[in-house]
Amino acid sequence: MPPSKPSKRPVRRRPKAAPATPAPGPDESAPTAKGGRPTGGAGPRRRGTEAPGGAHDAAAQEGNQRPFSRRGLLWAAGGGVATAIISALVSELDDRLTSPGQAVRDDRAVEAAKREDSRRKGPLSLNAYYYDRSDDATIWVAARPLTADVRRRLGTAAFWLDDGFEGGIRAVLGASDEHPYRLLTRVRLSVVGQWSAPVFVTQIRARVLRRSAPLSHAYVFQQSQGGGEPLKIGFDLDEPDSIARVIGPDGRLGGAYVDDRSLTLTPGEPLTIDVQAQTGRSYCEWAIEFDLDLDGEQRVVTVDDDGRPFRSTSLANHYQDRYHASITGGLAFDGAGPFVARI
Repeated sequence: MPPSKPSKRPVRRRPKAAPATPAPGPDESAPTAKGGRPTGGAGPRRRGTEAPGGAHDAAAQEGNQRPFSRRGLLWAAGGGVATAIISALVSELDDRLTSPGQAVRDDRAVEAAKREDSRRKGPLSLNAYYYDRSDDATIWVAARPLTADVRRRLGTAAFWLDDGFEGGIRAVLGASDEHPYRLLTRVRLSVVGQWSAPVFVTQIRARVLRRSAPLSHAYVFQQSQGGGEPLKIGFDLDEPDSIARVIGPDGRLGGAYVDDRSLTLTPGEPLTIDVQAQTGRSYCEWAIEFDLDLDGEQRVVTVDDDGRPFRSTSLANHYQDRYHASITGGLAFDGAGPFVARI
C-alpha cells in the first residue's frame, strides 16, 4: 500500500482588525451610511455636551489666560497712573502758558528784546548827501591851483560829468548886498525812526569841525535862468552855535526850527529834510547833530557825508583864475580878480 499522505490541519487565521476610523474633527461630521445614520464613531452631539477635546482646550486657554490677566491688570493700573500724571502736567503747562501772568511776562520779554535791538541799531537811521537843483546859480570852487590837464578839461562834458574840480566844492550863489561873499551848501537828510518807542528830536545843529580862510584858487560860475523856491531850514556856519533855523521868505534866518514844531519819529517812520548851510567868511568842514529825547534819556547822534565832513566855503576877495560858463554853452576866461557874476 502506498504510504498515506499526512493530513493537513486547518490553520486558523486571526481576523484582521478593521482600520480605525479617525474621529471627526471639530469642523468635520461623522461619515454616514445610506439613510443618514452614522456608520461609526460617536453619535450625534447633543446640545450642552462638548467634543472630546473641548474640555482640554478650554482648560489650556484658562491656564494661559490667568497669568496674563494678572500682568495685564498691573500694566493697566500703571498706565492709568502715568496717563493721569501726564494729563495733570499738560493741564498745568497749558494754564501757565495761557494765564494772564504768563502773557504779561511774554510781553515784557518781547519789549526787552525790542529795546535791546534798538540799542544795537541806534534810535535813528540817518543818511545825508549834497543836494543841488538845476534852477540854482552854481559855482565850482577849486581846492588847489589849476594844472594844465584841468585847464584842458574846463568846459568839456567830462568836467560837468565829474561834477567840477576834483576835491573842489560845488556851492549855490547866495550873495546879497548885506552878505556879498555868502555861498550856500545844500544837503538832503533822510531819517527813519528805529527805536522801540517814539523818538523826540529836541534840536538840530551844524557842528563846525574845522574853519580856515576861503578857497581862492579858481572858480567856474554858471548862471541860472531863474531862482528856485528857497528851502525852509538853514544853518549859519559863522555862528558859534549853528542851530537849525527857519528861513523866511526874504532868505533871512529866523527862530529855531524845532521850537515852532514838534519833531517825533515813531518806529519805522521816514522823514526827509532839506537844509542849507551858509557862510560868508570862511571855509568850513562840518557835520549835523540831532539832539534826542528817548523816554527821558538824552542822546546825540551825528550824520555826515558817508564818513567825511561836509565842506562849505564863502567867496574869496581875489581868485587866480576865473571862468564863466554861459547858459547857451561855451566857457569864458576872465583872468585873475574878484568874483563877478556874469550871465
